[in-house]
Parts: sequence; C-alpha cells; structure tokens
Amino acid sequence: MAFEDILSSTEFAANITVGVECPSQLPTVVQYLNGLDTILTVIIGITIVLSLVTFVICGKNISQVLRHTPKRFKTKTIILLSIYPTVTALAIVSVLVPKSYFVCDTVSHIYFMICAYIFYSLVMAYVGGEDGFIKSSDTETFNVRTPPCCCCVPFLKRSPVTKNSLLFTRLLILQLPIIQSILFFGLNIVFLEDLDNFNRIILYFVPFIAGSILLGVWGLNILVRMIAPLYEEFKIMGKYVVLQAVLILCKIQPVVIMVIVTYVTPRCDFPLVLQVQKNAVFQLCLCGEMVFLSLWAFQLYKTPSNTRQLLAKSEST
Repeated sequence: MAFEDILSSTEFAANITVGVECPSQLPTVVQYLNGLDTILTVIIGITIVLSLVTFVICGKNISQVLRHTPKRFKTKTIILLSIYPTVTALAIVSVLVPKSYFVCDTVSHIYFMICAYIFYSLVMAYVGGEDGFIKSSDTETFNVRTPPCCCCVPFLKRSPVTKNSLLFTRLLILQLPIIQSILFFGLNIVFLEDLDNFNRIILYFVPFIAGSILLGVWGLNILVRMIAPLYEEFKIMGKYVVLQAVLILCKIQPVVIMVIVTYVTPRCDFPLVLQVQKNAVFQLCLCGEMVFLSLWAFQLYKTPSNTRQLLAKSEST
C-alpha cells in the first residue's frame, strides 16, 4: 500500500539478493500453488485465520456502533472501522494471487486516503460543525507548526480559528484521496501494460506520492492538535493514532521485511521468487497487526455513557 513497497518490488527486489540470481517474473496462481513449500503454506494459513479474526472483531464493532452511536456519526464511524477487515481481505488476495499484489496495495492505499477525509468529517461532526467549533474554540487554537512541516513554518504563530484556517486544513486532507488516486491509477495502468516500463518510471512518481502524503498528514496533525485538547471526551487523539498506524505500518514494514527476507531466504527460484516470499511475510505481519488495531479501535469507539451530555456540549455553541 505504500510507495516504499513499490520500491521493493519486481526488478529492484530481484537485483538485491545476495549471492543469488532471483527471477523477477511473478508466477501465475497455478504455478504459485503448485510450487508452494511448507513454510509458505503455513504463512498463508495463519494469514487467513488472522483475517477471519479481524472480520469477527469488526463485526462486533459495527454492531456496537449501530446499536449505540448517534445516527449522524454512524456511517462515518463504520467506514473508518472497516479499514481493518478491508486491509486483511486484500492481504489474502495478495498472498494467494502474486500478480495482484500491486493492485491490492493500491486499493488499501486509496481506502486509507478516503478514511483520512472521513476522519476529518467525523471530528467536525463531534464538535458541532465548523461554525460550532469556531465559536467554542480558544482565542489562539489554530497552529500550523505541527509535524511533519513544523520546521518549515517556524515564523507562523498560533492564531484564532477562522473559516479560512479550517478550509486550509480541509484542503490539505482532501487532496490525499484525489492526488493519490490519480497517481496510483496511472501507475496501475503502466504496471499491467508494461512491467519493464513501470520499473523505469516508478522512481519519478515517488516524490509526488510522498509530498502529497506529507501534506495530508500535516493537515491531520493540525486538525487533531487543534481539537483534541478541547474535546478529550471523544478520544480524538487515540482514534487518529489507531487510523494513522495503518499507514505507518504499511510504509515501514515492506522495507524492513524486504531486507530481512533478502538475507535469510534459503532459496530464490521460480515460482517462489523474492517478491513472493517478501509479500507473504509482509501480509502475515499486517494481518496480525490489524487484529490488534481492531481491538484497540473497539475500545476507542465505545459509545460513552454520557453521550447525550457530550453532544449537548458540542451543540451548545
């Protein structure tokens, strides 16, 4: 799902194997299943089990939301909670169909970007909308000096929340699903049409992908640090962390796992090429982490007993 995962794919992955010439061609499903060894079979089995566990936890989460969460929060909350089973479902497809890994990564990647904007909308709903928050906020609540761009604007000081400042924050987050969808749509066309050409042009896309993500994360940090201290009852910071963890795990892990698999793999012959082995280990780790994040989200999205009072607080202004 991350651009680092792209860097570790296909030709790049094949060329860094130490002392082993690893084929870069990905196998078909039949070739892959016929060539499975015991270790990969166990990995696939555990991945499927962990994915099913995530689905069960998500089902309980959604059931709780439908029963107890106020109507105007339900749809957004369910979309956010659905990211964990979505990632695990795509992980199963990716680990069973080697040639689908980039398409599956793209779907997960774009789903997160959509969730980022849904999260903004949900937070605004918590605080009674933009107008309500402007009226209830402190005099100097808006602060753009937040990671990852805090060092870029050291001269800007805190300021009151205005319509323009909220518009600026919203646009930083809104560009994520738009820009990322355009970039990855183009990359998928090239990937499916000409793999060799994909390997040549991918590095030129990375700065645009990374830049868009950094701007989006900047907007989310501005949002959370602006609102969370004033509305601690809604656990906004925790909900942001449990969502952002999906992005972080899917960016850092592929690189780490690629290095580990490269140096410890005992074989690198077709159909179990390096990319296949790396992808299987990555998806296994990812599914395990989605179980943990689903349980964490279950605790964070529990509707508090004083929901009516909290809603009254956000609407009183």
